[in-house]
Amino acid sequence: MSLTRLLLPLVFAASACAAHAQQGVDLLDPGQSPNFPAWTLYGSASAQNLTPGNGFTYSTLNLTQATVGGSAGAGWAPQTLLLDFNTAFSFRFAFNIHNNPDEVRGDGLTFVLADATGVGGTGSGLGYEGLSSRSLALAIDTFHFDGEPVSPSLQILTQGVTTPVAYTETGLGDAIRNGNYALIATFDYTPSGLADHAGTLTGTIWNPDVGSFSVQAGVDFAALGLVGLPVYYGFTAANGLATDGHTIQWGAVAAVPEPGSWALIGAGLGWLCLLAQRRRVR
Repeated sequence: MSLTRLLLPLVFAASACAAHAQQGVDLLDPGQSPNFPAWTLYGSASAQNLTPGNGFTYSTLNLTQATVGGSAGAGWAPQTLLLDFNTAFSFRFAFNIHNNPDEVRGDGLTFVLADATGVGGTGSGLGYEGLSSRSLALAIDTFHFDGEPVSPSLQILTQGVTTPVAYTETGLGDAIRNGNYALIATFDYTPSGLADHAGTLTGTIWNPDVGSFSVQAGVDFAALGLVGLPVYYGFTAANGLATDGHTIQWGAVAAVPEPGSWALIGAGLGWLCLLAQRRRVR
């Protein structure tokens, strides 16, 4: 069993120890539980809650199903946010990409901020291509054609277009695909300080088994047309000839641990709090 599979429930519980940004949503925080079955779903997306008897309840958003190609799915939170783009914000979530060893791998998933919901194109469209021009996304792209960033790559996309404004090639290969562990993703915004609704977006994926990778780009929210508008947040994913499954996960503590578990949980929470503090000061 991987280290992440052991620690993921502690990640959910440890959210209380971390300082939250003024704006945004932490989908690993039990206090901000998304309840994915209540989200607006498009295309191949489905959602369910599960309480397997281990003291946790898990909410899962399946955007595409492994081994089933030609799919595009999206899930959007039912509430909008009115973001101040002169103030920092942060979003955080956990995701899985999974497939069978003999299946074609791809294509990828995105986290999106937009003025309208929907689902975009299949395959390399990542379920994002063709969405509103008033949108931007953090993409985890896991398939590439000639002339594209080598997959798996992290990309920042805008205006419903899948040509990245910035990208990072992770070199992870198939290590990014594993149904047994999740990766943690963050999407952070730092304003310019000039009160111009512009600043820097940083997307990061992280896991103890594979390390940490980030992509960064400047963005002008006034030019995107999002200033003053209610903003939806959600996820898209797609495959074409490839057949990856793409899943967003959430879990919340639902039971008090046994007395013998407190030492382990305390140690885990301490480790996660220290890690969160170290990451904030970098």
